[in-house]
Amino acid sequence: MKTWQKATFIIVLVVFIAASVTISFVSMARAPFEYEYHTESESDYSVEGWVLFGFNGNTATKEVNIDFVRDEDGNNPDTSKPVVAVGKFTMNTDEYVEKVYIGKDVKYIDETSFFYCKMLKSIEVDKDNPYFTSVDGVLYTKDMKTLVLYPYNRYDAHNEEFETPPEEALTYIIPEGVERIASCAFYKNNILTEIKLPATLKEIGDMAFFKCENIALVTLPDGLLKIGSDSFSYCSSMKHVLYIPDSVKEIGDYAFYNCSNLNEFYMGAKNESAITFGENWLPKNIEKTVVNIAPEEQYGKTRADADKQNKILIAEAEKEGGEK
Repeated sequence: MKTWQKATFIIVLVVFIAASVTISFVSMARAPFEYEYHTESESDYSVEGWVLFGFNGNTATKEVNIDFVRDEDGNNPDTSKPVVAVGKFTMNTDEYVEKVYIGKDVKYIDETSFFYCKMLKSIEVDKDNPYFTSVDGVLYTKDMKTLVLYPYNRYDAHNEEFETPPEEALTYIIPEGVERIASCAFYKNNILTEIKLPATLKEIGDMAFFKCENIALVTLPDGLLKIGSDSFSYCSSMKHVLYIPDSVKEIGDYAFYNCSNLNEFYMGAKNESAITFGENWLPKNIEKTVVNIAPEEQYGKTRADADKQNKILIAEAEKEGGEK
């Protein structure tokens, strides 16, 4: 290695180490709980009051109460300062918290607040909260029209006693009446194998099922209007034919990106002008056309058509596997 190359390498290494140390010190210096007061005109959330906007978790913090402003360790609640909102990315990717309690005054929770908290088992909500509720640890809006968050570790995926997850952990049935699945609601859940969507569902939010690599069975209901960006990206266990009902009017960017085992998309719509398509909405290993058959022939399909084709492809796959 030439002298100038060595010098450059050393400089880059020193800068990298210095940056890493600085980031570590900044992280350590942050208080575990950070609040700020927002007026309605200043707030991104159209609320006025105290907002929990920062959380720096540690191994000692397993439960978090979001009800009143507390000291920097989450203790000594000041009942004169109720928390009314949880900000963007407040607790996302936390690796220690197992339970979150939402107080009665919280009226806004950003959809990025809690996603991918790897140890989170449940979110509980005060019964007097008029905005949110919890059903078996899953967070919903009070009117049960939006599923806000399915806790990543609801069935304790990290429990070493489980050789395989319990049967009830593999399927989740979203109750009828739910109209929207929030952005990031099931983000990177790698336990669930089946999601049963309600007939009332109208919208699937951005990244709602992003990288849920074991989810194989999803039936999109008639009446669904919108499939958000990256909503099913990297769902590699989804196979064969997916039926998209004619009610769907919008499919976001990269909605099925890298769903490499989805071979065909049967569209209920009569033609492509009936839907607004985002960029690269199909799996990346498929060209930007409806798959395998001419686009005109893929439109105007029925759910029965998709079911029939799925049976054929499953039988062919089983036969091929048996012959091997």
